[in-house]
Amino acid sequence: MPFGLELRRDGSFWHEGVRVTHPRLREAFRAGVRWADAERVFVVQLGRFRGWLDVEDTAFFVDAYDEPTGEVAISNRSREPLAAESLRVDPDGVLRCRLATGFAARFTRAAQAELLAAVEMAADGVLVRAGQRHARAPGLDSSS
Repeated sequence: MPFGLELRRDGSFWHEGVRVTHPRLREAFRAGVRWADAERVFVVQLGRFRGWLDVEDTAFFVDAYDEPTGEVAISNRSREPLAAESLRVDPDGVLRCRLATGFAARFTRAAQAELLAAVEMAADGVLVRAGQRHARAPGLDSSS
């Protein structure tokens, strides 16, 4: 059910027009974001409480890139291998990738810096280091 919670493009939460500034509440909201398939909406799940979430842009954020494993840490506290082929730069110059769920995730500044430190230019395009492996990232090629 709607209860006035909004997730803005910059990752900030707002409730009925007021920014959520309490750090633990904000982190609980980030960790509690879920897709409710039956209702076809995003929700925030906190224990037994569940409320609809109005999402301005994307519901998930990449908080970190772990180069040794090639995994990304997602704002909902999950981890998964980075799909390097899905990397794109949005009009604001922010990296995005596709998650295993099919949803897009927007990189935080810290995660973007970590990922860019693992990027190499090669004759055949942009590569992302993941441990001893390299994955092509065609969406980061200057010709894309």
